[in-house]
Amino acid sequence: MNFPDQFHSCRPAGRALRRLCLVAALIVAQVATAPFAAAWEMRVCADPDYMPLTNSAEEGYENKIAAILADELGAELTYQWWTLTASMIPEQLREGNCDMMIGVPDGTEGVTPTIAYYRSPYAFVYREGEGYDIATFDDPILGELRLGTTSEGTSSYLALSRRGLLNRITSSSEASGSNSAARFSSLIDSVAGGEIDVAVPWGPIGGYFAALKDPPLKVTPVPEFDIPFTPMYHSIIIAVRSGDTELRDLLDDALARRWDDIYAVLAQYHVPTLPLPRPSISIQEPQQ
Repeated sequence: MNFPDQFHSCRPAGRALRRLCLVAALIVAQVATAPFAAAWEMRVCADPDYMPLTNSAEEGYENKIAAILADELGAELTYQWWTLTASMIPEQLREGNCDMMIGVPDGTEGVTPTIAYYRSPYAFVYREGEGYDIATFDDPILGELRLGTTSEGTSSYLALSRRGLLNRITSSSEASGSNSAARFSSLIDSVAGGEIDVAVPWGPIGGYFAALKDPPLKVTPVPEFDIPFTPMYHSIIIAVRSGDTELRDLLDDALARRWDDIYAVLAQYHVPTLPLPRPSISIQEPQQ
């Protein structure tokens, strides 16, 4: 580190002067290194009304996971709020509005992904004590019940379509015309209120809102694959700007170090998960 020239001119002109020069040099060193000690800003893009994942009050489980990662990396967590659409993810990152997007499905184009940190299946959500116990899309009882999905084109909607059950779908959260948490909770409300018999949302939606009901609704994950080899789950990553491998590597390492903390959060929010291999830590702690 280069210090101002005047601090190189302290020659043995007396003990008091030498001490004064030493103190001055230490002050300059502390000022010069202060920016490196300060927390860096972790700028995150997130939806302000997308519970149970995120909201502007930072109550979602993805908000809690982001806070864990910021703590691990010694960063200050800040948010850029915007309504979630898949096409905007690479755009927001590319334009520099934020540095990362949390809770993104693996396979999203135009981004550099971290490792997947959880994998959650779709799930059957229904009232207990109704005389049926549904575990697969091939259960014949589904042809006699009123069904609900979150939207057309989802894996669960297509699985029902393949079995000729679209005529049994009487409720869809897509019909509300809203891209808010109420869009998802309304589907589970319909089950609890008896308007439909079975909903088949993505696991985090079903698990979280079903647990809020009194009594809680039953949540049964669907089989991991449907015909013909269709995954019935989403693996979730953090998206960073395309080519930003440095930030990607830092996040991968933080995910590995705080793996247990992350899964404790998922359990707290009743998120059903499928097994993922525990990642290894690639960045070693500095030697003391």
